[in-house]
Amino acid sequence: MTVRGWFVVLVVVVAGFVVPATAAAVPAPSHHAKCPDLYVLAIPGTWADAAAPGILREITSDLGPRTLVHYVGYSATAFPWETAIYGRSKAQAVANTTGLARAMVRRCPVTRLAITGYSQGADAAGDVAAEIGTGRGAIRPEQVAGVVLISDPRRSHRDNLVGPRLTGQGSGGPRLSGMGHLSPRTYSICAPRDLYCNTPRDYYVTRIVGYLAETSDPTPSQMGQYQAEAGDILDELLAQGGIGAVGREVSNQRARQQITVFNRFLQSGVHTNYAAFVVAPGVSAVQWAHNHLAALASAHS
Repeated sequence: MTVRGWFVVLVVVVAGFVVPATAAAVPAPSHHAKCPDLYVLAIPGTWADAAAPGILREITSDLGPRTLVHYVGYSATAFPWETAIYGRSKAQAVANTTGLARAMVRRCPVTRLAITGYSQGADAAGDVAAEIGTGRGAIRPEQVAGVVLISDPRRSHRDNLVGPRLTGQGSGGPRLSGMGHLSPRTYSICAPRDLYCNTPRDYYVTRIVGYLAETSDPTPSQMGQYQAEAGDILDELLAQGGIGAVGREVSNQRARQQITVFNRFLQSGVHTNYAAFVVAPGVSAVQWAHNHLAALASAHS
């Protein structure tokens, strides 16, 4: 077997040892009197919840009387000593979002959906959108009016980017299948110094760690994507001089450089300050996302 083959087998086997998630019960939409024109599913980030959804509250506020907003509940944790590891937590968010969307379209076939998320929530929202857009979901692409992802750990250079041009990609690796039919209606927002959604391509250790976090609760339908992403990482490693590139990266000097970069990133608060991140003259990321959802609501009212 080739070196590439052994690498792919190794990462997939490691991911496969994780126990699959059991999704939390999906609550029913709170509004039953009549069908909304637009149903917004908003997925908060890590350590947030439906009661305190963070920036998503401002993004989804005042969208009009014909719009129903639902904050998706899930573990929203990341570490083994918490409720659920990252992969399992995200799997709950994906399952709960899909369940809510299916329940709505069954009850209200003409209602259009919008999906938005921040950080881990954007990771889940993007996966849901990718499943729908590529025909692997239970929802038809034409039922989705739009998608807005903020600090998506799986952001790809192919995504529709709102804001300044970026050179990196998400720390968890891009969704290789893309967004399919939802590509024209999916927008990604990422601050240039946010390493969750803009990891330099030569930060191989960070990318491998991000990849293992993404596959810590593997989704069977995405096994092909996991293998392809593992192959991409290996190809780029080989192009940069082989596995020795990882060794050089964790060498004392390189490690110190990355520690310095990460310390600056964590201290900067850039990941949590999208209300101040300007994506257009006089328009913050939060304002842009709100305006976009408001336009979708207006178009479907």
